[in-house]
Formats: sequence, C-alpha cells, structure tokens
Amino acid sequence: MKTLTRLSLMQNGHSFVELLIAMTLGIFLTNGAFQLFVSARVTQAEMVARQRMLEGAQLAISFIGDELRMAGYLGCFGSLGERRINSALNAPPDDFQPWFGLQGWESAGTAFKDSITPSTAIAPIRTDTSQWKTLEAGHVLPRFDALPKSDIIRTWNVEGTLAEVTEVNQIPPSFRLTNAQDIERNDFVLVSDCARAEIVQACSITQHTDTTLLGLSTSCKPGNKAGVRLVTRASAEAHAEAMRIQSTLFYVGKRGGEALNSPALFRRSLGADGSPDSAEELIEGVESLQFLYGVSRGNVPARTVNAYLTADKVSDFSEVVSVRVDLLMQSVDYSQSVASQDYVFNGVRYALDAREGLPDDKRLRQGFSATFYLRNRGLGL
Repeated sequence: MKTLTRLSLMQNGHSFVELLIAMTLGIFLTNGAFQLFVSARVTQAEMVARQRMLEGAQLAISFIGDELRMAGYLGCFGSLGERRINSALNAPPDDFQPWFGLQGWESAGTAFKDSITPSTAIAPIRTDTSQWKTLEAGHVLPRFDALPKSDIIRTWNVEGTLAEVTEVNQIPPSFRLTNAQDIERNDFVLVSDCARAEIVQACSITQHTDTTLLGLSTSCKPGNKAGVRLVTRASAEAHAEAMRIQSTLFYVGKRGGEALNSPALFRRSLGADGSPDSAEELIEGVESLQFLYGVSRGNVPARTVNAYLTADKVSDFSEVVSVRVDLLMQSVDYSQSVASQDYVFNGVRYALDAREGLPDDKRLRQGFSATFYLRNRGLGL
C-alpha cells in the first residue's frame, strides 16, 4: 500500500498542454510589457525633441529680439529725419549702411500664407541672386551663402558705454575722450553732439592719464579720408558723445554649406573692415525665418502700426516701428516611424487632411511667432 501511495504522489504535476498554455500566456505578458516599454521610450523621445525645439525657438527669438529692440538707436542724435550723417570713412564697403538702422530682404515665394518647401536636402545659395529682394532703393545685401525660402534681416545701432568727447581736433583729425573703455582700435564709431554726427574708424587709440585720444588716419582699413573735415563740436564744458557702431545680420544656413546638414540660425556681426564678419552658428534646427514689418503711415496716432508688410513691399524702412518674427523649428535628431504631425507656420496649416500636405521626412515641426517693438522708432526719436 505504501508503494502505491508513493507512486501516485510522484505522478501528480502539470500536463504538457498546461505547460504550453502557461508559456503562451507568459509570451503575451512579456510582449505586452515590451510594447509598453517601447511606447514609453518613443513618447519620451518625442517629448525631449519637442522640448529641444521649444528651447531652440526661445533662444533664437531672444537673439533676434534683442537686436530688433535696439535697431536704429543712434544715441542722443536720435533718428535721422532730414538730417544726414557725415561719413569720414575712405571708401567703405557698399553694404556698410548704418544710417538705415534696419534692413530686410524678402525671399521669393515666402509671402504671408505662401506654402514653404521644407529645407531637407536643399543647399544654401549665394545671396547675390534674385532670390532675395527689397523695395527701398539703396539697400545692399552682403554676399554670403544662405538657405532659400527664408528671409534675411540686418540691424544697425550704437552700443556699449557712452564715451564723452571733450575735444575735437582738425589737424591731425582726432577726438579726445573720457570713459572710452568700450572703444577699441579698428572700431567704427558714431561721434555726435546731438545736432551733428559723423562716422569714423578708430585707426589709433592712445591712452593718457585721464583721457583717450582717438586718432583718425588712413592707416587702417577702410580707414578715414585724408584731410577729412570734422563737423562735430565739443569742448570741456559742452561734451559730445562717442559710441561703437554695431551691425547684426540674421539668416538661415547650413553648416559647411552642405545640403544634408540640419538647417540653423546664423549670425554675422560687423567686421573690422566694415563688411560682415565670419558666420556664427547660433541655433540648430531653425528651418525658416519669415519677417513682417509693421509700418506707420499717414495720419495715425504717434508711431502706430497700420500695416504689416514683407520687405519687398516696404518703400521706406524708417517707417518701420515693429517687426513680427515667424520661426519654423524642426527636430534635429528625432524622426517618427509614422507621418509627420500637423503644424502651422507663416499663416499656413500643414496636415494630412489639408491642402498643404506634410513633409515626408517624418520630422517634428512647430511654428513660433513673436512681435518686437523698435524702441527708438516707437518713441519717435
């Protein structure tokens, strides 16, 4: 009897069918957990990509906005009006035009509510083509490589700590300054007594005990005219002012000019020879920049915007008192396994069910917009 009982206990266990069922259930549970894990990772990657686009857009808008707010600032000289700035420079580059304060060039086929082709696999081109246009006569666009279907903007202003001019010397031409720590050799400088102003290049900086002598000569490039006659007036009792001239040019390009690289926001500052300096990449993932210029025309309240126009419709940039910036960001290191998601940019909605279809590169895209008031213009200075 004991032997039979022991044998019966040894035969108790799971059948083969039960094992198969258990294994199948285990596979289903494991697969479900894996799918949840993959889905969570994809969601997290998309969230990170969107966060990077948002951060990039905020930085790009901040860079551009800071320059736009100060565009056209000329210190106590204010806006030009009917006045002219005396230039002491000897044959500066054609694109050295600080008297405009603000310059813009509209890219062909990118008017408000125009559909804009994605920049994927598009290479930058030279700016001396017919791709970019402006309406006001005299504006000269510097020559460099930029991405088509994106506008270009340039600001001019004076910046830095104000240096006081206590003496103007005609022979040899020079200015005696105090508090001139922000002016260096080769800088372009606006000197003004608030009624008259002139542009000079600091070919020499000589430090004395309490003052600085800013020398004007032909020794730097482009340098100053020989025998230039200075118009600014200053004395120890009635100071003039001197401030460094700055220019910033924003555009969209690609690193190394390579078509397959990601688009990015680039900046060029004013170089020592009066032309734009070398390109500086600021924010990767900026695919397109579009600008609308708020103009004040006719009998409207003081400097009130009554129209927003593209650069090729602005006949006088001195009438611009605000600028609207539309920025399109794309994900740089992230693309989806499904179709790209809807986005709105430059007044156009891109969607699977819309007239303007989505790009087929499956990247995330998002449009951002901000409007900036030009302080100097808005105050009517």
